[in-house]
Amino acid sequence: MTRESTHTVCSRRGGSPDGGFVVVEFAAGIALLVLPVALLVLALPSWAERQSVARVVAREVGRTVARDGRCSTGAARRLAVVVATNHGLAARDVSVALGCAPGASLPAGGVVPVAVTVREPGLRVPGIGRIGEWSFTARHAEPIDRYAGPP
Repeated sequence: MTRESTHTVCSRRGGSPDGGFVVVEFAAGIALLVLPVALLVLALPSWAERQSVARVVAREVGRTVARDGRCSTGAARRLAVVVATNHGLAARDVSVALGCAPGASLPAGGVVPVAVTVREPGLRVPGIGRIGEWSFTARHAEPIDRYAGPP
């Protein structure tokens, strides 16, 4: 009795005939899944550092303006640039806004609101460039000494 074979012919390694192209699938998986996640992971520390610098600049500007007793936007901007560059940020990436009238005397026991905005860079994709950009604003309210006299 002869028995007919009903098996299909497979590759020599035992795979199925619908195995696909491993090299192409691997390259596509790396390019579409791993690369974007890696770029995001590499960008997160920079974003956190810039946010921390914005908070430091807001505190320092608030303390200085409150100590001086006069709302000086020029002095606040100069100090913000010095502190930001000491922390590795470019001067063009930082802007400062004071919540008081420029040149006005600050009342004893009051508060100086400060808002510092730092430009956050987007992802840097090799071969394409930067994608996306936004800004982060840190706010700080510095109390003015109650017992300070007018300047």
